[in-house]
Amino acid sequence: MVRMIEEKEIFEHVPELVYVTRQMTDSRRIERPIHQHTDLTELLLVYRGEGSYICDGYMYAIHPGDVLLYNQGGMHEVQSASELEIGTYCFGMSGMQLNGCEPGIMTNPQMGFVRACGDRFQEINALCSMIYDLTMKRDVHACRAAQHLFLGLLMIVLRCPPDERSRKNNRDEVLAARIVQYITLHYMEPLTLDSIAQALSVSPYYASHVMKQETGTSPIQFMINCRIGEAQNLLIASEYSVTQISTMVGYDSINHFSAIFRKKVGMSPAHYRKHYLEQMHGKRMQ
Repeated sequence: MVRMIEEKEIFEHVPELVYVTRQMTDSRRIERPIHQHTDLTELLLVYRGEGSYICDGYMYAIHPGDVLLYNQGGMHEVQSASELEIGTYCFGMSGMQLNGCEPGIMTNPQMGFVRACGDRFQEINALCSMIYDLTMKRDVHACRAAQHLFLGLLMIVLRCPPDERSRKNNRDEVLAARIVQYITLHYMEPLTLDSIAQALSVSPYYASHVMKQETGTSPIQFMINCRIGEAQNLLIASEYSVTQISTMVGYDSINHFSAIFRKKVGMSPAHYRKHYLEQMHGKRMQ
């Protein structure tokens, strides 16, 4: 007889499921540049499509059956490899703490930020679909059932072995991670390539070359992605005006901010907020 694993064997503090979203393949997709959640941890299942996953300066090729782990406060982004959006189930949780770990931390660079479901993909995908359907009922009993099923899902995923795609650090990877960390801390400031390179004691050319090589994006483009990602967070989680958000993420000109936002996301900031709230039935959850 198989021994049942109890929650206390894994969790110091049991997480609460805050939201579940399902991203469908849609040519009208909304891009979500690199961003972070300061008080939430996320888990994503890729159920269709291929692309890349960037997390804290590390890049992984991802495929159906991959589970992506987002630590609380970690900078992350999923990029599609084609015109079709990657299909994912996204689970946001609060209050999670594993035994022996800091709050909100599921993994580290040595263990990797991706887990492969392998031959359990079909059952995990079915479980994700069931949890999503239950939360869509907006019934207290259904949501309670979804919470219990989610804990089961999380316990299954956390017991998956580290993925072979976990990469060993080399000199360029370390520098790229330092650049990512610096920009993450200072992206609301008036950064330039020269100021970033000077802060890290390298040449602007080398900083740009290494960042592009290791993450697929330039330092300045990464900064823009951070700003737009945070702007999206503020648009969907606060009632700040677009003008206020523009200033908060580092833009003096609202016209310049709106132009960059539209280029990255495909719609204006105001339209993005309206679209999100319609999709989530008026709830500000992320």
